[in-house]
Amino acid sequence: MKLVKSVLVASAMALACGGAFAADKDKDSKGFNDMDKNADGKLTRAEAKGNKELLARWKEADSDHDGMLSRVEYLKLMAKVDANTVKEKVSGAPAAAKKEVNQAKRRAPDASTGSSSSSSTSTK
Repeated sequence: MKLVKSVLVASAMALACGGAFAADKDKDSKGFNDMDKNADGKLTRAEAKGNKELLARWKEADSDHDGMLSRVEYLKLMAKVDANTVKEKVSGAPAAAKKEVNQAKRRAPDASTGSSSSSSTSTK
């Protein structure tokens, strides 16, 4: 019964996050078919010039290094971007900020617990 309840809660959260993500999505953003002007199934940098995020991550997306993005390459990158966006929305903080906080806690564990070092010295 706990498993069923957990699956239902996880499903509800996924649906809620998907809806929130869809509501925030820029309506002017174009998909693969909209950018593929010559309908050859590949995007060139010129075709993708309106999508700054795609251009910024072009090398990461172009896995076969042919200078063009196939639909599969494009979808892999967009899935990664979407997953990161949903993860940030669910956690309530950007992933980079959470990573920074965790690193700070690891470097200075006493600082994250408050003034435990001063109280431990006064009790001895």
